[in-house]
Amino acid sequence: MKFTAFLIKLGISVLIIFVFFVLAPKVKRFVMNFDKHPQDQGAMMFLGSIVQISIQCIGIIVALGQLGVDTSVIVGAFSAIGLGISLALKNNMANVAGGIQIVLTKPFLIGDYVEIGTYAGTVTSIDTMFTTLLSVNRQEIVVPNATVISEVVVNYSKEKSRRIQIVLSVSNTTDVKAFMNDLVQIMNEEALLLKDPAPYARVSAFLPNGNGINITAFAFAPVEHYWDILFSLNLKFQQLMQEKQIQQPTDALSIKSVEDLQKP
Repeated sequence: MKFTAFLIKLGISVLIIFVFFVLAPKVKRFVMNFDKHPQDQGAMMFLGSIVQISIQCIGIIVALGQLGVDTSVIVGAFSAIGLGISLALKNNMANVAGGIQIVLTKPFLIGDYVEIGTYAGTVTSIDTMFTTLLSVNRQEIVVPNATVISEVVVNYSKEKSRRIQIVLSVSNTTDVKAFMNDLVQIMNEEALLLKDPAPYARVSAFLPNGNGINITAFAFAPVEHYWDILFSLNLKFQQLMQEKQIQQPTDALSIKSVEDLQKP
């Protein structure tokens, strides 16, 4: 009879764990549904993960209590284990703390295009330990939260526009003013490009040894169209240089003899 009663308790304990582990993801999704605004999405995702883990731990404690194990001992054991794990996995605890800091300070939101150290991509999730990015090459980049808060973060989506800067190197024989006017005209004809601030071009540098000139074209594009406009302008500028037969700088050296230098 005792063995039968133990099996019944064991079955109930397994059922409790099953119910709690099935319930935990549902509660996480329920919590995440409270993201009424885009800026709340990362916070709700982080909070949902914490709630899911907590429910699963509670399920284990209740199941062990059903088997007759003293729950106060279980809680104490969990506390001791938690302390030991936190000391052994202090880097992971730093990731959790980093996740809390990200959620509270909101340096970026879900959907923002960011650069974190050497990594860049669109933020797809902010979890308890990791922030996940999707690169322009459709690669998933998982960055530890501790790394996120220790690196310089560049948020390209914070503002509605982003500056395009294209440098073109031309020879000294180029009619610079005419060429810059052509560049501005091309940018003004780009439908998606912002007209305020207006596009412009400037002589930005002289190449060493007088080999040529750098001309930089500046314009502002909506963040969501930045790459499309950049690639389009690169192509149109190249076509302009071919049509106008704009020469690029060369590293060729002009060598003269002493006799040539002495000629009047």
